[in-house]
Amino acid sequence: MEADTIKTYVEDLFKYLKTYEKNYSQFKTEAFFQTYNGIYAVFQALQQQRDKAVELDYVFLDRVREKPLTESDLRQIAVQTLITFFESVADTDGRSNQAYSHCRGIRPVKQDVPFFEKHLLPLLFKEGCFKDNFRLNAFFLNEVARYLNKFGKRIQVDLTPEKFNAMSDPMKFLELARRRLELGEDILEDRESLEFHLQRVDAFTKLKSKGKVYRQYLSTWSYLKRRNFWSKFKNWFSEFWGKFLGASSSGRYLRLVISQRSPAYLTYTIIVILFLTAAVVVPILWNKHNQRQLEEFKERAAEVHRRAGG
Repeated sequence: MEADTIKTYVEDLFKYLKTYEKNYSQFKTEAFFQTYNGIYAVFQALQQQRDKAVELDYVFLDRVREKPLTESDLRQIAVQTLITFFESVADTDGRSNQAYSHCRGIRPVKQDVPFFEKHLLPLLFKEGCFKDNFRLNAFFLNEVARYLNKFGKRIQVDLTPEKFNAMSDPMKFLELARRRLELGEDILEDRESLEFHLQRVDAFTKLKSKGKVYRQYLSTWSYLKRRNFWSKFKNWFSEFWGKFLGASSSGRYLRLVISQRSPAYLTYTIIVILFLTAAVVVPILWNKHNQRQLEEFKERAAEVHRRAGG
């Protein structure tokens, strides 16, 4: 890509940031992605083209100095992420790190990984981040995950549920995003995976209640169980039957349980009978209803046909 072309891309990127801040209704998310990715695509080649890297560095520096990066959440996250990638990928000799030094100098934490984890990541999960534009949110969570996978510590493939639960909620989603990039988006199908265990114990259902963006991620990743009436009943019945079999394993314990909790078990038994009865009766009644509706439709159709013929 020619120097003038990449400069135009950078100018366009900062125009999109201004539009986002001043006139969000005109902001074009897809065009922003294409511009961001177009700039990133040249970073690898700039490892050999050092003069062009220095030139691009000064273009970045001019633009990032125009306004405080805290002008908006998008400006802060997009610029810090892109410039950090630029320094990490393209700057092989320390000649093209002026823009990075500027961005790093205004950080509360200077090191890249702690800054991403402790400052940028919480912004993504703040209520109303990116004006509730989930596509922007998912894009930059993926960018942070991609950076950490490339330049941070490797993920722990056999991460235990206990260590996962000890993380903050934003860090949990960063960890899940990193694992999806590293281990594949079908990780949930691996019965030995952390994700499979978390879904099995219904941990994702608890996480989705944390906020809208949490629910959007879990839904997009298909990590939430699809639970209808019959699946809920099946889970309840399985749990009840397991407890009943456990109590039945010891005659003495069973007599003790029945003597102490007979009203509860009587209630459970009645509920089970009612549900089983409903499972048989409801389809029969529904079928009869449909049959009656069909007969009435046929009669009306015949009446209309007779009148038309008359």
